[in-house]
Amino acid sequence: MAFFKRITSTARPGLQNAVIMGKNTWESIPSKFRPLPGRINIVISSTMPTAPDGVYLCRSLSDCFHILENELNTHVDQVFVIGGVRAYEEAMTQKEHPVRIYCTHVLQDVECDAFFPSTDWEKLTKVTLPDVPTDLVEENGYTYRFQVYDLDHN
Repeated sequence: MAFFKRITSTARPGLQNAVIMGKNTWESIPSKFRPLPGRINIVISSTMPTAPDGVYLCRSLSDCFHILENELNTHVDQVFVIGGVRAYEEAMTQKEHPVRIYCTHVLQDVECDAFFPSTDWEKLTKVTLPDVPTDLVEENGYTYRFQVYDLDHN
């Protein structure tokens, strides 16, 4: 979680990053950590009647982009879609904005109830960034590595 917090929180001076998430992802965050501090929080939901305090509520990813490009355009540095599956799918299929994927590859079988959308990783371009470690990490009995990919819309 330290890597996630650092990547999604670090912005240019005077700006904040935005995190976009679906309702289930929002609800999976313990209430004492919501909204995620130091970031503009945007929740996509067609069923939430009102926005939680300190959060923007949108009905679709395109609504999020509209708010980011108009109302928040002078306040936002980077935008991160942090889940769930539908938000990821929408982000990866839209063509108007660049897509960079920060992926944690867990190198063993793990019991899960949610998955990243099916992706042909060979069609993505691997990117090396100075602030993203490339070595294998062993922590709490798990081995994983971080990898960054760019999605070419062409």
